[in-house]
Amino acid sequence: MVYKWIKRNKLIFIVLVLAGAGILLAVTSKFGKPLFTTSKERLLSSIKRGKKIKELHKKAEKETQLREEEVPVNVFRVARGTFQDTLSAMGTVKGGSEIELRFQVPGMVKSFNFREGDKVSNGEVIARLDQNDALLKLKQAQIELEEYEKLYSIGAIIKSKLEQARLAARLASSEFEKTYLRAVRDGIIGDKNVEVGEFITPNVKVATLVSLETVVVELGIIEKEIDRIFLGQKVTVNVDTYPGIDFTGIVSNISPLIAGKSKTLSVKANLDNPGGLLLPGMFARVKISIFEKENALLIPSDSLDRSTGEFRVFVVGDNNIAYAQPVEVAYLSSDYAQIAGGLEEDELVVMEKPESLTDGKRVRIIEVKEYGEAEERSIFSEEGGE
Repeated sequence: MVYKWIKRNKLIFIVLVLAGAGILLAVTSKFGKPLFTTSKERLLSSIKRGKKIKELHKKAEKETQLREEEVPVNVFRVARGTFQDTLSAMGTVKGGSEIELRFQVPGMVKSFNFREGDKVSNGEVIARLDQNDALLKLKQAQIELEEYEKLYSIGAIIKSKLEQARLAARLASSEFEKTYLRAVRDGIIGDKNVEVGEFITPNVKVATLVSLETVVVELGIIEKEIDRIFLGQKVTVNVDTYPGIDFTGIVSNISPLIAGKSKTLSVKANLDNPGGLLLPGMFARVKISIFEKENALLIPSDSLDRSTGEFRVFVVGDNNIAYAQPVEVAYLSSDYAQIAGGLEEDELVVMEKPESLTDGKRVRIIEVKEYGEAEERSIFSEEGGE
């Protein structure tokens, strides 16, 4: 029946076929692919997609491998500054000079005018003995002197007798003055060893007069650090009473003997004491300046690598590639090193080199530490140097 219709309407059939072919061609050109594909074409398309996925996987694996090969590090930016290596110690403040006060004559203590810790001025009477006997002797000598002067004026005695009377009066006055105990300089009463009413002799220490114009800090240095201490070295002292205030002085005395039990060397440092702020007995934290250098090129000591027998550091260069750089170390402390050659300011050096880091390896910088972030413009190392 269809065949008969096609035969009768052959022209219409041809037009319909041509129109359908045109529509199919237009759709195919618009979407860039045929509407109907064979199983072979579908297989080829699947293979292409699989290759593309594999390429993406390989690229991702390569990027992951590169990231895994990068060594994570912290770096320090090389900088210049004032470097000071110090040795820390503990000590005790003592008076600049401590004078033991004693009476020159025996007697009973009649009065004591100051307490321990009181300030006294030069010439002030600190204590006094009973003066009855001394006063009687002084008055007797003065009366005898007046009589001898009258006798001499009328020619009854020779001049030598008058001179003897004068000497006796001066002696009696001197003995009377010895019943006073006076301060020989400005200071404070360090300790008091007698009480009013006590009979004493010249052998008994009455008190100690401590000078506060300058003070001494006594400290102990352990045996292995002895060779680093010298006369004249600068010291900085801090006390709990005045936090944040630095008292400065110099090493003034080094004992030639090492204490038996403590195995420490006794060292004394003299300090100026403006205003008398430092008092004997205060606990002192002391820093002795061992080494100081202005405008020094500095890096942390943990940046140095000595695995090859010489000093070297790992510098981070272009593309984050780390390379080993030999350096010349002028001074080394436990915290910082002064570099004399091999580095330039602002270069980045690896801190605490990881074991996996080798010459020419790529690194991933975790943190860049700048000079002066944790320290003031001067670096203080509290341990030893080389």
